[in-house]
Amino acid sequence: MAKKILKLEDPTLRSILQGQITNAIGYLGGLLSDQREKSLKYYQGDPLGNEMAGRSQVVSTDVADTVESLLPNLLRVFTSSDKVVQCEPVRAEDAPLADQATAYLNHIFYKENDGFTLLYNFFKDALVEKNGILKIFYDEIKEVEHETYKNLTDEEYKVLVDNPEVEIIEEEVRDDEKAAEQIEIMKAQAAGQTMSVEALEVDIPIPQLHDCRIKRTLKKGKIKVESVPPEEFLIDKDAVKLEDALYVAHRVEMSRTQLVEMGYDKDEVYNLPTSDATIINMEKLARFRNIEDYPYDTSNDPSTQKIQIYENYIRYDYDGDGIAELRKVVSVGSSGYYILENMPCDQIPFVSVTPIPMPHRFYGRSVAELVEDIQLMKSTVMRQLLDNMYLTNNNRVAIMDGMVNMDDILTTRPGGIVRTKQPPNQVMQQIQAQPISQQAFPLLEYLDQVKEVRTGVTKYNQGLDSESLNKTATGVNAILNQTQMRSELIVRIFAETGVKDLFRKMFALSVKYQDKEKIIQLNGEYIPVLPTEWKDRFNISISVGLGTGTKEQQVVMLNNILQKQLQAFELQGKRDYPMVTMKNMYNTLSKMVENAGLQTVESYFVDPIKGQQMVTPPPPPPISPIEKIEMARIDSENKRKLADLDLRSKEAQLDHQADLLDFEAKIKDMSLKYNTQLDTTKIKADAELDRVIIANESKNLEQAEKSASMFTKRFENINGQQRPRQAAQGIEQIISSQTDITE
Repeated sequence: MAKKILKLEDPTLRSILQGQITNAIGYLGGLLSDQREKSLKYYQGDPLGNEMAGRSQVVSTDVADTVESLLPNLLRVFTSSDKVVQCEPVRAEDAPLADQATAYLNHIFYKENDGFTLLYNFFKDALVEKNGILKIFYDEIKEVEHETYKNLTDEEYKVLVDNPEVEIIEEEVRDDEKAAEQIEIMKAQAAGQTMSVEALEVDIPIPQLHDCRIKRTLKKGKIKVESVPPEEFLIDKDAVKLEDALYVAHRVEMSRTQLVEMGYDKDEVYNLPTSDATIINMEKLARFRNIEDYPYDTSNDPSTQKIQIYENYIRYDYDGDGIAELRKVVSVGSSGYYILENMPCDQIPFVSVTPIPMPHRFYGRSVAELVEDIQLMKSTVMRQLLDNMYLTNNNRVAIMDGMVNMDDILTTRPGGIVRTKQPPNQVMQQIQAQPISQQAFPLLEYLDQVKEVRTGVTKYNQGLDSESLNKTATGVNAILNQTQMRSELIVRIFAETGVKDLFRKMFALSVKYQDKEKIIQLNGEYIPVLPTEWKDRFNISISVGLGTGTKEQQVVMLNNILQKQLQAFELQGKRDYPMVTMKNMYNTLSKMVENAGLQTVESYFVDPIKGQQMVTPPPPPPISPIEKIEMARIDSENKRKLADLDLRSKEAQLDHQADLLDFEAKIKDMSLKYNTQLDTTKIKADAELDRVIIANESKNLEQAEKSASMFTKRFENINGQQRPRQAAQGIEQIISSQTDITE
């Protein structure tokens, strides 16, 4: 049954929703939208708007240069390793599952989603347009496949149609001619034999063959991460954090066909208003300016016409208990008039990063904002410098009116002739332009220095300074360290805000929805994981490749650490603990492999914990003749003591039986003498208890024999470290303990 559109079901909700949409930041332009549009234009090097005809119109690209210089370092830090996220166990016994969760989340991000592209868009939007936005949700999709089958038997056809995912579209049934021929042959053979008439007249059904075309609908679900254009994201004006926002929305355009496929009633969907094309989003126009002047759909086909959809996450009192709950409300129209869905939800499925956070507000500042005025000033200086060079190469000329041919003067070409009626020096004079290069180039260099101070992007870390060879290595390293601090700060902000939130929400969705086992690769092996077992067992932390210095410097430091670890390992007698373990050295080698740009550590080194399971223990050394003699002596001594114990046990049993017979005789005498009826049941119970005690004593003796024998076998497998005398003492202790129990 098709889902109905809740058009007028809740007028209070519709009123609240319309107010939140129209008051949200980014709904219809505003200062934020203007600033982002400006940043996009500066990044793309669009004309500044103050160009003059006939003058230089060059535009400096400082915004793009700065952003593109920061991006490689940011992406290298997050993607140089195959583990962006690390799950930390809450308890010690959760450590193996934590490794599985780490591998699973990285698998979801890189394998099932295009992780590198998502991070690239995420960071670039933040550097250019203040905030980068990602959307995380569990997507249940239906994949439709059309298949054609021919010559299916009845059994095969039944198995096919019994599948609930299969729908028969076309079908043709016919007799199996080969099977019919075989039946006729069988009947003919039966007629030639002496068989009854009833047997010959048995009707054998002819098998059927089926030709069909089917539609197979497969329901699949996975965690999906999407990059959201900043102009499609709306948020409450007073919001500081996404988690605390009263209103967040994703404004998208969908076709009528997509809504019908989502299950909504066709007639109601085709009555919905189309997207209002008169409301032009200037940010979108700026993004597509150098590709398309008007990037909007103008289709005349109703099925493909776009409808504006608002996926709203709003807090309001739905059940009237006085407490605002978070709900997901899907609406249609310029202000969300038609409500499609209204359901509760657990979390807002968005994460955001900004390179320069501003306290107490959601939107921060972009790197582009820091460089826009520099780009404007450099473009102005460069234009004036170029105009000056044009005037220097093509000086203005003062002429005497009527004495010079004007067409010759206005036509500038090499070897051109200028006709004059008087000598040229009398009727023509060049007006020299004053060169400004001596003032312009220092100004451009000063503006570059200002940009470097603001952004931390210098020509040193870009490898563009030809004079750096003339400077000391210490000085260049000091400059690089200062500039790297700015980029590392941005990396740390990205890691601790948006990236950590991204994986935390991916983890929550996995625990909630992924109730089936999934096969992933962990340490070179494919293992099944079940995320629903991970609830409240891990803390999410982000592993970013931050360190001291460049990769080369980190490799040198790791090499030094490895040498110290090897020295400590030698002092420990090549054994684990107390200072260094094989796992410590493996971690150092793993970091060295990551800094070398190699992602799979397992291709070069094996985890020592896994390696210990693969190593077979060495065979025990052969027993020396002296140890054999000592073993024989211990064995004979053991047998003697066991025989002594057995003899003492039998004597105790005989004494007990004699006492029991004497006791029974006395009881009978007393009964006959005093004519007293005694409690024979109690007497029998006591006798049974005595029997059980004796049986237990016998079992204890048998256990002592087994323990001694087991200890002897263990002694035969010793590695030569333990002495026979110690083994003999151990056996004596066991025998003495069993003797005490018996007594």
